[in-house]
Amino acid sequence: MARRVPLPRLTYRQRMSRSQRERRQQAVIVTIFTAVLVFVLGLAAWAMSDRYYQANLTRVAEVSGLQIPRREYQGQLNYEYVRLYVDYGVPPGFENDPQLERVKNSYQELALERVVEQHVLDRAAREAGITVSRAQIDQQYEIEFGEFKVRHVLVKLPDGLKDEEKDAAEATARAKARAIANELREAPMDQALWNRIAAERSDDPGTKDSGGELGYAGRGSYVTEFETAIRTLAIGQISDPVRTRFGFHVVQVTEKRAPADTDVVKRYRSYGFTAEELRRQARYEVLRKELERRQVDALATGRAEQVRIAHVLVLVPSLTSGNFQGFSDAIKKQSQVRDELDKGKDFAEVVETYSDDIETREKGGELGWFTRGMLVNVEAEKAVFGAEVGKLTEPVASAKDWTIFKVLEKDAAREVTEDQKTKMKQNAYQYWLVRQKKAYEVRKLLPGLGID
Repeated sequence: MARRVPLPRLTYRQRMSRSQRERRQQAVIVTIFTAVLVFVLGLAAWAMSDRYYQANLTRVAEVSGLQIPRREYQGQLNYEYVRLYVDYGVPPGFENDPQLERVKNSYQELALERVVEQHVLDRAAREAGITVSRAQIDQQYEIEFGEFKVRHVLVKLPDGLKDEEKDAAEATARAKARAIANELREAPMDQALWNRIAAERSDDPGTKDSGGELGYAGRGSYVTEFETAIRTLAIGQISDPVRTRFGFHVVQVTEKRAPADTDVVKRYRSYGFTAEELRRQARYEVLRKELERRQVDALATGRAEQVRIAHVLVLVPSLTSGNFQGFSDAIKKQSQVRDELDKGKDFAEVVETYSDDIETREKGGELGWFTRGMLVNVEAEKAVFGAEVGKLTEPVASAKDWTIFKVLEKDAAREVTEDQKTKMKQNAYQYWLVRQKKAYEVRKLLPGLGID
């Protein structure tokens, strides 16, 4: 039997030394582990904060130095997308259909324009002392998101009228529409009466056989003059003749549907939008209307400096539309136009060969007489009023087109026509908005998207 050899016993000093070594090793391990853990957690936190920053806080634009964060733009983009789905009849579940991608890309620029416009409106309202009450917002909310059931009788103007015949034809059509309105007022809710008058006297082939019924529709469904009329009518009330480009309408609203009951609001709610967020959109519409009214009131109505101009126009597709070939072709065409004009080629010939404005291509690009306020583009107005008669302007570019103007004639105090007044009224808000963007030094900071 083998004898067990006893192990040497450690001294107290040796045991203390070993214990200290083990503690140091453990401390090193804990330190390394802690450092790695802190690094990993820090990296994760940085990644999360960076993603949050990129998704929410990166700047998309500036208005007077005020930075607009991406989350505002993304919220507006989501709003525009839902409007797109409603307008195009996209059913739930098909929002990411590849066929929609190109259309949705174009809405990115629209959303950027909208969110910039909202900041411009806020600042301009503060400067002008404009306030918006809750009652105004609620009223506009009803207009923006409510729906109206409408019927009408249309009296069209004859086609192909000569200028000297237009006034008499318009007076005749207005008188016919007024007679129809008076007859309907005798029994405004009489369906048989509506059926008979629509069938016998309406010039709208789509509704004459159904008592003039247009059905339910929300904002943006009709031309501006028609929509303005139905917003002001009480249920059952017969309108005075309403003039649109189609002729004269006699209109009646038979039912109204509250926003909460409309398909459009239900669709917005399904995407997480609240009623207050929709009212926020309505508030900006109130501001737009008030500022537009003020601009219209300030328009020139007598004599004004005017210029008669022609142009050669090249349309430029947006890169966000995905039409890269079209964009490239437009750039080439711009170069060709400049080369031809630099060589002294007749302006009318260049217009006929290259201009994308089919309405003026056959008449040398002539646009007629313009007073200030008719050209929305700031640089275009500055160029044509600053050029001498017979001279060409430098190219004027916008997000959608490229133009060279030729000044044909000038008049320092030409009478402003009714057509010019109408054009200035139509342009009044955009004319003001473009100039406010310049005044507020609006800057686009989102790559690939431009601001007019």
